[in-house]
Amino acid sequence: MRKLEHFEQEKEYAVFRPVGEFSFDEMAHLISRAVVRCRKLKIEKLLIISTGASGFHSAGIGEQYEFVEQIAADAASLVKIAHVANPNWVRSRDFRIMVAGNRGLELENFNAESAALEWLLQSAKISRSADKSASPRINPN
Repeated sequence: MRKLEHFEQEKEYAVFRPVGEFSFDEMAHLISRAVVRCRKLKIEKLLIISTGASGFHSAGIGEQYEFVEQIAADAASLVKIAHVANPNWVRSRDFRIMVAGNRGLELENFNAESAALEWLLQSAKISRSADKSASPRINPN
């Protein structure tokens, strides 16, 4: 098991920037550990920049599902994640984003660090219960 290197805590978020050659399983494990570290340290926002990582294959649908399900469980709806990745990873993002959202994980993939950071630092979504225009009951009239 590789050491979790390249993890830094900033003022409002943490950054995980893996560099080197990894298998898909190694990369998934390192990202999982970064998410768990954020949750344990009560860091609510994580910027992952994996453009310096290489060697892992394009994951199949089953691997993607298991990966996102694990990350969502690790985050426990407490960590918002922006991921800057190579174009191949970002292109196949829709499935991962859908699975993440269904598991309560706020996750988005980006091609550029500036866009990822802007999204990550946005205010939290307004919850339906806090939105006064949303009615909790259906009016049959």
